[in-house]
Amino acid sequence: MTIFLVLAAAWLVVFGSLCGWLARQKGRSAVNWFLLGALFGFVALLVLGFSPSAVDSQGTALERWVARQFTTRVIVMMPVAIAINIVLGASVQQGLKLPIYLDSIGTILVGVLAGPLAGALTGILSNLIWGYVIPAPIGSTTIGPFAITAGVIGLLAGLWGQLGLFRPRQGHVVSIAGAVVAVVLVAGLALYTYSRAYASPEQFAGFTNSSPTDIDQSRIFFGLVMLVYLALVAWAIFLRREVGAVYAIGAGLVTGIAAAVVSAPIAAVVYGGVTGSGTDALVAAFRAGGDSLYQATLKQGLLSDPMDKMITTFVVFFIIGSLSRRFVARFPNGEKAIEGAPDSQPEPAPEPAS
Repeated sequence: MTIFLVLAAAWLVVFGSLCGWLARQKGRSAVNWFLLGALFGFVALLVLGFSPSAVDSQGTALERWVARQFTTRVIVMMPVAIAINIVLGASVQQGLKLPIYLDSIGTILVGVLAGPLAGALTGILSNLIWGYVIPAPIGSTTIGPFAITAGVIGLLAGLWGQLGLFRPRQGHVVSIAGAVVAVVLVAGLALYTYSRAYASPEQFAGFTNSSPTDIDQSRIFFGLVMLVYLALVAWAIFLRREVGAVYAIGAGLVTGIAAAVVSAPIAAVVYGGVTGSGTDALVAAFRAGGDSLYQATLKQGLLSDPMDKMITTFVVFFIIGSLSRRFVARFPNGEKAIEGAPDSQPEPAPEPAS
């Protein structure tokens, strides 16, 4: 107990003091950042270290654009988003061994509400902290190199947010038809992924570093995730006629394809297609069918990533829609994520630096 209290006190003093001092150098509130440092530790220190100085908001157009993405609310949200990425991603990939990831909900949320740079930084820091800072069993060294992919996901999320693709929209016939296509596409990907990933218990166990009995747990949870997802999408689109979800899911599809293309060479060259997650079973299945290592990792990515990102973008769309309009509007891209907002909005006044 004494050791715990000493370590807790050291954490509060060290990270609180470092964040307070660095905040003062950057023209931000030393008191606020002392408290954030004491609460979030090294995550707050990293976020503050990469964020621009408050004086940048008075600089060139580029400097103002960068500084606008790192307001107080955004910087406070980033450590929370990083924690969501790591906890949920580790549970899905390392614990349940599902053939999806669910490790970029926080990244896409920050990107949509704040902008591409904030989203990219959130994704990159998530993977670096998860891979090289947090110890096992949550930490995983195979995650670190995919920080490149996480950065691309964050950049694209910021672009989708600026284009207003996560804004609620009421549906009409054409949009409902597109919604049907989206639901069928996701269901088809899920069924095909299920059939390939869980075809052989021995193969699943060998490539995911788990026991053959774990396949039952993995396939049950994967089935539940997909059923809940499809039910929520159908509810949102067909009962509420909220076809804004289709735009968000479409953004997820494009993001997933980009992520697959970026990730495939990393998985093939650095890890030989074996990363210790449930997606390894798909790589094994394609390899058994005669594909080369790169072909197998690319095919696995083109299955897992689009499906994963369509789930993730819908979850983010649902989260944003559940928040109050006033709260969302205070983020840099918030006005473009509010119901009834036009595609092009004047930028809100920059928030005072903390």
